[in-house]
Parts: sequence; structure tokens; C-alpha cells
Amino acid sequence: MADTMDRRAAERIAVNAGTSCTMAGPVLEDYGPGKIRDVSLDGIGIILFKQVAIGSLLAVNIANPSQKLAKTMLVRVAHVTPVHGGFLVGGTFAEPLTYQELTALVM
Repeated sequence: MADTMDRRAAERIAVNAGTSCTMAGPVLEDYGPGKIRDVSLDGIGIILFKQVAIGSLLAVNIANPSQKLAKTMLVRVAHVTPVHGGFLVGGTFAEPLTYQELTALVM
């Protein structure tokens, strides 16, 4: 059963249509392509087709070419929730996004 209590330090915001996400390379395993559901300065929600273990470290490429943003982020998996078509993986960034990077992803 999913924990309904939200423990995030910052509110998550839906990304714009031009924002994409791929795994930079497997830290331990390749989880394939993902779709960003939402993002904050401190973390990200990604839909993946494969299940990921809580506590895993993922190297994630986030990009929005129209905003000239492409960055690789390390994400520590905090929760995994089954959803239609895969798994919602929520995690925290090892280093937070800047405000400018966040706005490039959501505007």
C-alpha cells in the first residue's frame, strides 16, 4: 500500500511537452527510457517500464532542447509505486537543480 503522506521538501511541478528523460547509463542496471512526470528543485518523478529498488542510484539525462538544457543528474530512489504501464519512481537529486534549470523544464 502506498504511503499517502507527502514528505517532499519542495512542491513538484509538471514538466512541459519538450522535456525528456533518458538514463545516462546504468549505475548497476539499464532501466530503459523514462518519462518525467514532475520535477522540483530537489527531486523528480519518472515513469519507468521496469521496477527499481528503493535506495538505488540512477544517472538520469534530463533535456529540453528548445530551452537549450541538457544535464545528467544523479537520483536516489525514494519510492516506487506501480501505475498503469509501469512504475512511478520518485527520487531526490544528489545536487539540486538551479531555479533557471527548473524553469527551463516546466515553462
